[in-house]
Amino acid sequence: MLWHFCNLRVDLIENNEYGFCSLIKATKTVLDKIELENRTETQITSKERIDKRLWNPVAIREAIINSIIHNDYTREVPPKFDIFSDRIEIISAGRLPEGLSEEDFFEGVSIPRNRELMRVYRDLELVEQLGSGVPRILESYGKECFRFMGYFIRMIFPISEGVPPSLPPSRKISGSIYGRA
Repeated sequence: MLWHFCNLRVDLIENNEYGFCSLIKATKTVLDKIELENRTETQITSKERIDKRLWNPVAIREAIINSIIHNDYTREVPPKFDIFSDRIEIISAGRLPEGLSEEDFFEGVSIPRNRELMRVYRDLELVEQLGSGVPRILESYGKECFRFMGYFIRMIFPISEGVPPSLPPSRKISGSIYGRA
């Protein structure tokens, strides 16, 4: 996995690779990194204190795990995770599986690309294999956060409304996973 922080794709500040270990260990490392970066912003108003996370943690967790489990590893392209000053982008290799329409995808129909990997993640209670990941993402972010781009799926998660950008405009963190189950 690779990590980047920035507003433009060319302004790379930090680049981490979370690979050459098991995908399970890499997944947990990426989830820990996102948890660290997903800080809580506080706004004090005349009536109350409002705490907001930069991104919805449940939706981001689902997107990270889905990108790893459903990634097409046959072309040796790992999932990629970029943190920009105003958003997180997650890119997973592979088109939707044969027979799965975008409508089915958004309804939560699940056709695992990597069945054995899905089984291992389910045994470790990292996934439920119920097709609930995309609907959970859609509870916090609309369908427009998904971009189907030829051979890749890009998910773009803007920071929560009312939260100022967390990084200076010229900062970007990037990460990608190379691993084995």
